Amino acid sequence: MRREDYVSAIYRFIEAGLEARLSDIARELGVTPPTAAKTLSRLEDEGYVVKRGATYLLTRKGLEVALRVIRNHRVIEKFLVEVLGVDVGEVHELAHRLEHVDEFAELLDKHLAKPDRCPHGNPIPDRGVETRATPLSFVREGDYIVERICELGKALEYARRWRLDVGDRVRVVAVTEHALQLQLGSRVVTVPLDVARLIFVRRCGADVHAS
Repeated sequence: MRREDYVSAIYRFIEAGLEARLSDIARELGVTPPTAAKTLSRLEDEGYVVKRGATYLLTRKGLEVALRVIRNHRVIEKFLVEVLGVDVGEVHELAHRLEHVDEFAELLDKHLAKPDRCPHGNPIPDRGVETRATPLSFVREGDYIVERICELGKALEYARRWRLDVGDRVRVVAVTEHALQLQLGSRVVTVPLDVARLIFVRRCGADVHAS
């Protein structure tokens, strides 16, 4: 597992408004907590991350690496979907295998005329895109448009399983203490709150440029 994978994972947790804790980082990367702890300790010694209590944060050095890899990843995703027609549900893992080649990502970026968002609606770094959409976990019953799906494993898996894409219109039909009932077309599915907080929406009729 590369250092880039760890700093990118921490970036994604922070971007989603979550704390990057050891157990969560390990789960996201598919490694054991002891393995993650050893690597994170090395990255801390090398100046890429700092630990504050139980939470890992990126240093300036770590953030520079994370932004580069995240930018590559999201540009490659955009190319795979828009040019090659790869299914959105499959594109994350494919892009992960290619994201470490900067020259390749730069060529694709130029070909795409420097897009500002990936197929999941997440902003490509350094493009000046603001993200003001609301987490699904915060909304009430009503109709919404999916604006962004965080690139964390459980959110992407949920979106893949239920064929939930950016731009889809969904209806929140019920809200409970631990989950939402969401109508997707003719289906009604249950979305746990820990997943709902990783899916960002805007109310139907709201200004799309405010997301």
